[in-house]
Amino acid sequence: MKAAAGLKGRLAASIFLFLFLGLFLPGENSLSAQVSGETGAITAISLSGLKRTRAFAAERPLKRFLGRDAEFLNYDEVRAVILDTGILEPLDVAVADNPEGPGKVLRVEVREKWSVFPLPLFFVSSGQISAGGFFIDTNAFGINDKLFLGGMYLSRGWMVSGAYMHSPLREHFPGWSLSGSFSRAERHDTDQREEDLRIFNLDSINVSLGLSYPLTDNLRASLRFSYDEKLLRDHGAPLNAPESGSRSLAAGPGLELRRSSYDGYFLSQESASLGYAFTGGIGGSPSFHKIQWQGIYERSLIPGFRLVFRTGGVYAPRAPVLYETGPSAAGLNILPRFFSARQYGGVSLGLEKYLFKISAGTLSILASYQGGYSQGEILGYQFDHGLAGALSFYLSKLAIPALGLGAAYNLPARFFQGSFTMGMSF
Repeated sequence: MKAAAGLKGRLAASIFLFLFLGLFLPGENSLSAQVSGETGAITAISLSGLKRTRAFAAERPLKRFLGRDAEFLNYDEVRAVILDTGILEPLDVAVADNPEGPGKVLRVEVREKWSVFPLPLFFVSSGQISAGGFFIDTNAFGINDKLFLGGMYLSRGWMVSGAYMHSPLREHFPGWSLSGSFSRAERHDTDQREEDLRIFNLDSINVSLGLSYPLTDNLRASLRFSYDEKLLRDHGAPLNAPESGSRSLAAGPGLELRRSSYDGYFLSQESASLGYAFTGGIGGSPSFHKIQWQGIYERSLIPGFRLVFRTGGVYAPRAPVLYETGPSAAGLNILPRFFSARQYGGVSLGLEKYLFKISAGTLSILASYQGGYSQGEILGYQFDHGLAGALSFYLSKLAIPALGLGAAYNLPARFFQGSFTMGMSF
C-alpha cells in the first residue's frame, strides 16, 4: 500500500509539472522577441516616481513588453508585473510616441512602498505565548534584494534567524540567497486534535545557500545546498523521542513557473513549483530523498471576486522523525501547526470576495474547503478535510503582500483553530 501511494505521488507530480510547462512556456511575447522599429511597437520604457529603487531594477521586469504592439497592450498586465515586484505600486500606465526614435514608449508612474521596517510579533495559541521581532528590508540597496534578521521567544524555547536574497542584476544571470537559523526548544508533535504524540528537547542549526536562474519571464530554475544539525538534549520528560540526533548535507534542484494578472482589485497568480533534494547523513545519520510540489491557480470570475485553488505535497517516505514537516507544506490550515508527518498531499478550493479598498490597501474575505492526506511514523496514513476562512488585508503602501486572520475547522477531528498570517516568505 505504501509503494502504491508513493507511485501515485510521483505520477501526480509528473502530470502536474507537464501541464504547467505547457501553460507557461513562452510564446511570441517572450523576452526573445526582437524590438522592432515598426511605428506601433513599444521600443522604449520610461519610469517615474523612483526614489530609493534603482532604475535598472525597476525596469528589468518591464522589458518583456519591448516589441509588443502598443495598440493591443493590456494595461492590467503591466500593472500586474509592477505589483509583482513587491516594492512598487503603479499609479499610471500610458503609451506615447517615442521622441528619440521610431515606435512607442511605455510610460509608467510608480510609487515606492515602505520597504524598511521593524516588525514586532506576538502570538497566543493553545495557551502558548510567542513574542519577538524582525528587522526587514524588502528592497535592500534599492535593487529589490531581501534582508531579514530577528528572533522569537517561545513558551517552549527560542530561536534566531536571518537571510539575504540577491536578485540578478541583469537578464540571464543567476541570483543567490544565504540564510541561517538556530533554535532551542521543547518540540511537541501533535495529532489532529493537538494532543501530544511526541515530546523531546532539541537544538537545531541550519545554514543554506541557494542559486536561482531565470530561464524566461515565467520560468525559473534553482539549486539549493544546506547543512543541518539537530542535537537532542537529555532533560525534561520525553515522549516517543528519537534515539539520536542527526547531522546532514542536502542538495537539490527546483523549477518554478509563475504568471500574474490584475483585475483592479486582486493581484492573482497561476504558479507551480517542483523541487527535489537528497539529504546525505554524516557520521551514521540516515540519508533520504524528498520531492515537494506546490500549485496555485487564482482566476477572477468578475472584478473583485475570484476563484482560488491551491495544492501542495511532500513525498519523503524514508525521512526520519527529526525531518518530518508541518502541514503548511501542503497548504492545510485544518491541521494544527505542530502536526507532524513525513508525507502530505493537500488541495484547497475557495472563493474570495473584495470588501472595500482604502489608500492603505484592500480588505477581502475568503471561504474554502480543504482536504488532504498525511503519513507519519505514529499515525500512519490519515485523511482530513474541513472548512477554512480568512480576512486578508492586501497592503498597498507597505512591502508586505498581506496580513490576515484565519479560522479553520477539521470535520473528522472536530478541531477548531484560529491563525494570524503574513503573506511573505524568504
